Amino acid sequence: MIYIIIGVAILILLIIFFCHRKKIAIRMTKCSTEEEKLSYVNMALYPFGFEFDYCQDIVISLKDSWQRDVGYIDLYDLKAPFFNMVMDAEPIFFEYEGKEYRIEFWKGQYGITTGAEVGVYVRDNHYYKKHAFYRAAYDCEMLDICFSLYKNCLLFSREDRTWWLTGFDVGEFSCPSDLAMKVCVNFPNRCMRNAFVEGLLRAGYTSNKIDCCENYVCFDYCRPLNYKLNHRHKILKFFMQCINKINCSIYMFITRPFNRTLDKLTYLRFLAPCIYRFIIRLSIPRRKHKKYHKKIKRRTV
Repeated sequence: MIYIIIGVAILILLIIFFCHRKKIAIRMTKCSTEEEKLSYVNMALYPFGFEFDYCQDIVISLKDSWQRDVGYIDLYDLKAPFFNMVMDAEPIFFEYEGKEYRIEFWKGQYGITTGAEVGVYVRDNHYYKKHAFYRAAYDCEMLDICFSLYKNCLLFSREDRTWWLTGFDVGEFSCPSDLAMKVCVNFPNRCMRNAFVEGLLRAGYTSNKIDCCENYVCFDYCRPLNYKLNHRHKILKFFMQCINKINCSIYMFITRPFNRTLDKLTYLRFLAPCIYRFIIRLSIPRRKHKKYHKKIKRRTV
């Protein structure tokens, strides 16, 4: 009996402590300036190659993030579900001026975020032929890219001249099939534009679904067509989506005193720093690893 009384007393003390800490966290969040909130969130995101877009209240990638050094291989798409990422991928391959380009499009669930990406990768030698390694585009190879991500209505839009354009809406849960991207890519000349269009046609897109205006190519990406890796690990993806949905629900419940993502993350930092760091890790794609890249490089050089 004495143990039950002690247990109940401890539980009551913990509840009182949590409620007190919650009030302090709410007050500190409301007292913090927008610059302070943004600074602390970016401080946590920068080491992972990301930053916070204050205007759209989403997480985006840095143009010169460390992910640029690790390039891309098919294995990143294959292993994505093991890192809580359940998404549709659509790589478009084409050749231009003796180089093989891989422009890939992604949309889906990245941990506790709904997100989308466009990456530009190039293969211009045979050192990595065995592993089909593609390096990130150099500055002179960057393209003007814009996309809008929809889920019944517009979630967010991104536009930049870059090699990797991304956006992640923290706390939003989605199945990849619920999402649609409207994509436009501007190429430096008509020759490269036509090469990309041919790549789209080989991937299964029909000419009536592709809009070309000068050097721009625009199309809707609703579902992937022929990329086989999208059909791997179906059971694992189902399991990971269940975990993602639970994590999103927990995140939204804990941070319910606030509506904006910037406020929610700031509130978590004051409420529970360990949970805050965990949430940051769940808010970004984590399939590209420096350690693995070095291992591949040693094998292929």
